[in-house]
Amino acid sequence: MAVVAAGGLGFVMSILFFMEGNISESIVSNPSNKLKKGSAFHMDMFVTGVINAILSIFCLPWVHGGLPHSPLHVRALADIEEHVENGHLTENVVYVRETRLTTLVSHILIGLSVMLIPKPIDMIPEAVFYGLFIFLAMTSLGEFQMWERFVLIFT
Repeated sequence: MAVVAAGGLGFVMSILFFMEGNISESIVSNPSNKLKKGSAFHMDMFVTGVINAILSIFCLPWVHGGLPHSPLHVRALADIEEHVENGHLTENVVYVRETRLTTLVSHILIGLSVMLIPKPIDMIPEAVFYGLFIFLAMTSLGEFQMWERFVLIFT
């Protein structure tokens, strides 16, 4: 019975990861980002699946695509022009520096941050982490069209 329950939960998690990967890819590959290189969507899904299969053998937690940082990473590499028309600010992507080097370096640094556990990270108060996460969430909200539409309901 436990095997059936675990298989059911694993199936639901695979659907969740598949949907998260699709959503992330559709946001990043949006025509408004003016990307020139083709997306490696299928390769990303394949690599994530292989890594998760290996992690499952060793009873380690699964990895997934990375929805929050992918669109923000594309935006950080973009040259954006701002225009004000009739009091409304519009932003147009002019050019995006398409490179995999910045993603590789950022993930290497994330991996190296494991060395901060437990000693140096214990010196930082928990409230500082909460404040950091709230700041990151609030600053990234203004860039999403869904948030802008939600705000328009109340204004």
